[in-house]
Amino acid sequence: MARMSIAASLMGVVAAALLGGCASQGNTGTAPQAASPTAACSGSFRAFGEAPSQDVSLTCFGTERLYVAYPESIAHRYSPCSYTFDSASGTGSGRMTCSNGRSGPLSYDMTDPANIKVSATLDDGREMAFSLRQE
Repeated sequence: MARMSIAASLMGVVAAALLGGCASQGNTGTAPQAASPTAACSGSFRAFGEAPSQDVSLTCFGTERLYVAYPESIAHRYSPCSYTFDSASGTGSGRMTCSNGRSGPLSYDMTDPANIKVSATLDDGREMAFSLRQE
């Protein structure tokens, strides 16, 4: 009986350690909202993990557009992130904020609104780059 109690205790410790490790990677929950009082557009993506793409939306002035996000250089693959664009056309800047506490400025090119290029340099120096494509 004592052996079963010890085994159960050890399994509880192992489970807690495994669950704690997942949470520390930042892959739980949703992305915090990127703050910008003047943003024309906003969007977010779930943690990419090893996925080659994911469905996302971009909302500009209250109008939602559907896209598929393709990662090019995603430094924080296990963190959901949100982003803002300062304008709804052309090229410009904005902000990216991720659930793991990293954030930084971004630049985008939406001269072709069906194929938007986004690149951010976060405060840890790592780059997040992806494309938003209407398909």
